[in-house]
Amino acid sequence: MFSKALFKQSCKANGVMWSIITAAVCFMLACVMLISGSGNISDIKNSVEDTIIVETIDSNMDKQALTFYERANQGTKLFDNSFVLEYKNEFLANKEKADEYSQKVDAWLVTMPVQTNYNNMQEYLLAMQNWQQNVPAYEENSVEMYYIGLVSQWLEQAPKSSDFESTEAYQQALAAWNNNKPTSIYATYAMVAKEKISEVYLAAVKDVQDQALVEAKKLDEKNDENSSAYKEIMGSMLFAINPGSNFDSMYEEYEPGSTPKEDYDVATLVQNITASDLVNWAKGEEASDIKTYLNSDTRKDYRIERTQYATPILLAGNLTSEETTQKMLIALNEFGVTKEKYDSFGYTYEGVKKSTTTSIIAYQARLDYEISLINRDDYQTEEAYNAAVLEATNKLQTELSNGLLDALPSEVSDAIEEIGKMDLYALIVGSIFFKMAGLLLPIIYIIMVSNNLISGQVDSGSMAYVLSTSTKRKEVTFTQACYLIGSLFLMMCATTITSCICFAFVDPSVTELTYGELILLNLGAFITLFAISGINFLTSCWFDRSKRSMALGGGFSMFFLVATMLGLFGSQVIPSVVRLDALNNFNYVSLITLFDSVSIISGTTTFIWKLAILFVIGLVGYVIGSIRFKKKDLPL
Repeated sequence: MFSKALFKQSCKANGVMWSIITAAVCFMLACVMLISGSGNISDIKNSVEDTIIVETIDSNMDKQALTFYERANQGTKLFDNSFVLEYKNEFLANKEKADEYSQKVDAWLVTMPVQTNYNNMQEYLLAMQNWQQNVPAYEENSVEMYYIGLVSQWLEQAPKSSDFESTEAYQQALAAWNNNKPTSIYATYAMVAKEKISEVYLAAVKDVQDQALVEAKKLDEKNDENSSAYKEIMGSMLFAINPGSNFDSMYEEYEPGSTPKEDYDVATLVQNITASDLVNWAKGEEASDIKTYLNSDTRKDYRIERTQYATPILLAGNLTSEETTQKMLIALNEFGVTKEKYDSFGYTYEGVKKSTTTSIIAYQARLDYEISLINRDDYQTEEAYNAAVLEATNKLQTELSNGLLDALPSEVSDAIEEIGKMDLYALIVGSIFFKMAGLLLPIIYIIMVSNNLISGQVDSGSMAYVLSTSTKRKEVTFTQACYLIGSLFLMMCATTITSCICFAFVDPSVTELTYGELILLNLGAFITLFAISGINFLTSCWFDRSKRSMALGGGFSMFFLVATMLGLFGSQVIPSVVRLDALNNFNYVSLITLFDSVSIISGTTTFIWKLAILFVIGLVGYVIGSIRFKKKDLPL
């Protein structure tokens, strides 16, 4: 069963490689254990904690930026719709007055003197003068004044009989002129557009303020117009609009010269109220043209442009203000964050503004993409389509926070508590070295040696000389398996001795790791390497070509190692704040995952059955490989 000569040959052929790799692994292990155990581990912990704090602040700032942005979008959209609604209400209220006055004007027009009823021009002009003096009374800047003004212009355009060659032509012109008599609708539109526009504007602003109070009460029913929540929400909804230039001082305080050069555009809203809209309003029907404009991409893009400009200024100015900075320091004080440390995080006005702008642009692009996936033709009504758009928007907003300081302390506290409970030294030694870095060189050794032991000799033809002697195939596989397993065992014995010696120099205060757990980590690493070597031994026995054996066995081995490296950043050993949960999927496809170093370090027994599975995998690999080599035809 065992060939001493073949064993000696294997030792001689691979001894140098084994010595170099063993020495390299022991050296790396010593460096890792001594450097990380020198007491500087606390500095690493502090750095990790600072990273967690910064990541938490950044994450919440991003959420806050999107919250402010959506409120600003909500504010501008609400203002536009409210402005049109208030304009409509003002139009209808004044149209009633205009209608009443138009009846008086109609009665007055009926009494207009006719030239043919007078003996001479002097009598006619005197009658016209008296008639004009009896115009129905009106007040300055009223809808009545605007109506009579239009009527006066219309009267001046009355055709004269002297301008026509025939009575028939004159009568036709007169009929056409009568048909163009001004109506109360246009007089009301003109009056509201000029005289009542400020009232309409202020009413729309009030609607936004009322909605801000509603939003504040959603957070807490106790919030009123004096609450900070209401003021914050109201400010974020109106900052982009900047009604009456009330926010100019804030713009200049946050960033000199940042005040918008143009007022919020309401003139275009008024201009897009068509004659058809006015008629529909007068009939009690919906105005379709102005509604179409409100929902158009043109108006939407205008609102987005205003909010994307204003929101970063507002948020950056707010978050970097002295008041907010002090609140942040108070909230983070229990985590050892001083003013100096907070300043080192780089939360300057320009920094916050830049990150906010980036977050908003990315969010809007994502929102536009999600909306683009909604096909308008799939919905029977405009209301159904708008509901689908709203649902997509709300879905994207589900993770937006309502307040930075409200969520920050608890999130940081949870993360810091998580870090505080972690044994970073055990993490570095157990999960990073023994499961990854410490396996790299031994795996390379396994790939090369297992290939050389069987398939390499078959491929080169040297196996023919071995089998031409009294050595049987089962002796070959058994001897080579003993060499591979034995060399790995001695390698891990060397790492065990090295780790125990180095552990004696480790500061006891930096870790709760014990000698027993350290030995179990070495044992676990050996069994893991045993399983991988079994797979490589199987491929070496299966194939006659060394390149095929190395490609398959080595490919699987390196895949397991790389998958473990990626899976580490998604595993539970990494703090939740910086953990990438998606990467945890790699742990399900890696054989090395069965080496449960966390279980060993934590003192549970879960690792036992997992190591048992690894042992079985390795054993099966060696057994099947031996059987395959014994029965297959060799190219001898």
